Amino acid sequence: MNYELRIKNDKSEYGFTLVEVLVVATIISLLSTIGIAGFQAITRNGRDALRKADLEQVRSALEIYKSTDSSHTYPSASGCDPSGLVTDYLNKLPVDPKYPTYKYCYHREDATPLIYYLCAHLENGGDTELCTAGDCGSGAVCNYRVNNP
Repeated sequence: MNYELRIKNDKSEYGFTLVEVLVVATIISLLSTIGIAGFQAITRNGRDALRKADLEQVRSALEIYKSTDSSHTYPSASGCDPSGLVTDYLNKLPVDPKYPTYKYCYHREDATPLIYYLCAHLENGGDTELCTAGDCGSGAVCNYRVNNP
């Protein structure tokens, strides 16, 4: 057998060119940026869903409290630290997933103790017409409000 040893002098056939490496790096960067942005949106949606579920849980407990209370009114605890809401129907007051940046707030109307608001801040936005600055006290940042039924 006759083997011929070939030596290639053309270096362009070995490895990748700089342009090819830059194109691949750009594509990987673009795909990872899209993936991270999508992941962040999903986590924001999850936290917003948890906030809505927490407010519904508190609202249910408040309705049961009112139906069993002798005065048939809601608790008078107000503000963004409504520790007075913890009753036999609510073991622990839910806390916002991004506490202390955002808080749940409870406000009961003094003039009519049959009206209350539960407020939260949704990261993906909420209905800003539902919540005003006076609903849940001064300094409360909320864009989602749950009223009594």
